[in-house]
Amino acid sequence: MKKVELGRYLAERRKALRVSQRELAGLCGISEHALVNLERGTGNPTFDLIETVTEALGLELRLGPKVLEG
Repeated sequence: MKKVELGRYLAERRKALRVSQRELAGLCGISEHALVNLERGTGNPTFDLIETVTEALGLELRLGPKVLEG
């Protein structure tokens, strides 16, 4: 999954939970700017940042084989 896809997924999940960016950033102990960048797929987020946000959204990070489209 690319950063932009991950960011879009996280933003959709946040919106489905009816949580604002400001609220989620506060829950995660990060700046709103950092969350905006993550949702846009910009910057270079740390694994810790991604893990913190996904856990706050009730998600779990998993690795799996890359599916080739064909």
